[in-house]
Amino acid sequence: MSINESDQTITDWPDSGSEVPTLPVGRLVYASVCLVQAAVLDEMRRIRDHALAHNGPEGIRVALLYMSGWFVEWMEGPEGAIQALLQRVAQDPRHQGIKVIHRSVGRPRLFRPWIGSIVQTPERPDAFGLRVFEQLDRFESGQVVDPASVWLALCSPAVAAMPTPLGQYPRIMLLSARGARAFDLITWLARAQRQPLVRRRFAGAADDAPDVESDYLDLPALGRQGLRLIANARKGLAMGMTHAFLPDYTAVVVLLDQDAAANQRIIDRVLAACRQVHHLPTIVGLGTQAELSTDLMEQVERQGLAWRAARTLTGKPDLGDYWVALLPALNALE
Repeated sequence: MSINESDQTITDWPDSGSEVPTLPVGRLVYASVCLVQAAVLDEMRRIRDHALAHNGPEGIRVALLYMSGWFVEWMEGPEGAIQALLQRVAQDPRHQGIKVIHRSVGRPRLFRPWIGSIVQTPERPDAFGLRVFEQLDRFESGQVVDPASVWLALCSPAVAAMPTPLGQYPRIMLLSARGARAFDLITWLARAQRQPLVRRRFAGAADDAPDVESDYLDLPALGRQGLRLIANARKGLAMGMTHAFLPDYTAVVVLLDQDAAANQRIIDRVLAACRQVHHLPTIVGLGTQAELSTDLMEQVERQGLAWRAARTLTGKPDLGDYWVALLPALNALE
């Protein structure tokens, strides 16, 4: 659906309203120093409850990040309503030194009434503040960027010396059909490659969209551009943050299981998510010969997505075997 055909589209995401705008909306991103003294996660949930009660009727959708002692909020909706919300935030004692670092009109990326994100990082508040001022300088100098680029630059910066800037290297999602093997794999890989692993937690905007983790690892030596691997929880496919950034993924790697029904469920979820955002990433199947079924491949290809099977696993593979099997498929994506 193009933005000229309709200004609404129906969604079936659990933390979404039934309709979201597709015509251009006002978009604003600000950063502020967090003055919350209690547990930030509890405070984020209180902010969520207030936002769901008040922002929805005004057509506003927001994503709120807490990281290194700072809040960053991305707002979308009617420009007048966004400005009124910004003024309310300026009077909120939880915020100090508000700085608007992006303002534009364009196609929406936030399809949920509220998204919350907490990133665990050793970065000091003053170092994060320097990155905020870099974004402020870009904004004030008139550089035109997408709000998603501003958000990613702050909440998911490259944690290693990547050979290309953020946004130019491939982003690969890892999902497990069962268990937490995707998280286990990048945790093992971070140790094996001696690269830092960044742990993130996203808060849903509804009771049936619980908090989930999403960790990422940068591999600067992989390919010409470097590579980012992001392990997502299966429940995360129904989260607003996954929805907002799914179009930025080059591929989705599915770590398959002996349970064929579990494999079918995860493929169904991935395809449903891609339909929602009209995105066609490559789907990489990683498993044994029995797990890499022709039915899964045909289902993916019927939706117009490319299917690529990683090198077949044999016996009882360990995490190192998974990486050896996956690496050629990732190299072939460039």
